[in-house]
Amino acid sequence: MCKYNGTDREYECEYASEYESEQFFPLLAPLLAKAAPIAIKAVGGLLGGGKKRRQREFEFEYEYEGEYEGDPFIGNLLRGLGNSFGLGEGEYEYEYEYETTPMSEYEIVMENLAYRAAHSESEAEAEAFLGALVPMAARLIPSAAKAITSLAPTLVRGVSQIGHALHKNPTTRQLLQTAPDILKGTVQTLANQVEQGQPLSSKTALRALAANTANVLDNPQKVKAAMKKSHRAQHQAKAIASRNGKRSRVPA
Repeated sequence: MCKYNGTDREYECEYASEYESEQFFPLLAPLLAKAAPIAIKAVGGLLGGGKKRRQREFEFEYEYEGEYEGDPFIGNLLRGLGNSFGLGEGEYEYEYEYETTPMSEYEIVMENLAYRAAHSESEAEAEAFLGALVPMAARLIPSAAKAITSLAPTLVRGVSQIGHALHKNPTTRQLLQTAPDILKGTVQTLANQVEQGQPLSSKTALRALAANTANVLDNPQKVKAAMKKSHRAQHQAKAIASRNGKRSRVPA
């Protein structure tokens, strides 16, 4: 449970010994089968299309549609969803070691912002937290930071649309904790394009964001690991804040 205390709106969370979303995990596969298309379509809505399609994207529908009227790249992503959803717990080919991979203080801040977004009652506040992730993610790859930063406004709009789509429902709201992984994957995709000499544009940025949204939300194990990493980061952030506070009180 999280809350703001005091006039300085200090953010405090109470952490249980177990992840507070543990009961949520068994429901991930059916939830993601419904939520992933919504998040991807929310990004696709920025690539253009008709009024009818935009209206569907902003209505929180849990119906999967195989066809997509807008960008064909988004349509292909939507048709490719579901490869993982029907598998059992032991059937995932899981290559990530989030539980043991150390995080830098910079990454901990990103996780903290996404956690706040997922636990925010205000949609506007959640979108602000998510938007703040974009410039931070861009700095993770110094060689491509300049090129990616030029697309930051586009990526902010894209991740805000994801926030808008998932924040409506308290259950899917927790999926906003995956935003750091989605954005880190997105900037890596764009950095790879820079290295290959491919031009970047708002369209390629949104396509990269949509593809990485699908890559994460199409895999319940990735989502579970990302959410657990998010909770672990909150403990580390609290420890860092406590350590820094003690340092500040050391007499000269």
